Amino acid sequence: MRIAIGSLAQVTDSAVSPLTQMEAFTGQVFLRDRDILDGAAPPEVAGFIAALQAVGADIVPLIVAEAPPGGPLMRETFHVLAIELVHRLAARKPVDGVLLSLGGRMAVEDEADAAGELLERVRNVLPPGLPIGVALGEGAVITARMRQPGVFFVVGESTALDTGTRTALRLLAPRSEEPS
Repeated sequence: MRIAIGSLAQVTDSAVSPLTQMEAFTGQVFLRDRDILDGAAPPEVAGFIAALQAVGADIVPLIVAEAPPGGPLMRETFHVLAIELVHRLAARKPVDGVLLSLGGRMAVEDEADAAGELLERVRNVLPPGLPIGVALGEGAVITARMRQPGVFFVVGESTALDTGTRTALRLLAPRSEEPS
């Protein structure tokens, strides 16, 4: 079983300026490929990894990009990050599922629903109905745009590590119940 994992997250405060630029991500958490698996991943992604390793899944790391709280993302910054995540996913197909940590409160300067836009882009490169599990932080809002076919959400109630683990286990559950 091949499961792609990634993250693109920032808590946006639209009352804050200036806009969040790429340097906010590269200065906080910005990992690619195998670096994601080497122990430096943020807690939700670490939860994905632990649950997937426990069942022997083939983990397909994409990117993990997280910035500190700040103003909305510059359109160019979001576009570059979203394109990289989606291109890496497309290049690594086929996969049996995708796990994403999106925080749930990220906005772009011209788009309040950054998670919804990213999920549309991800869905467009995957087969219809392929499961996408999304870990969201406490207080996240799930918008109509985020509700893509095959997408499910796990909203943080305790620790971020637990949220990531629960998201991965939910993605794996239907597969573990199928007859061999």
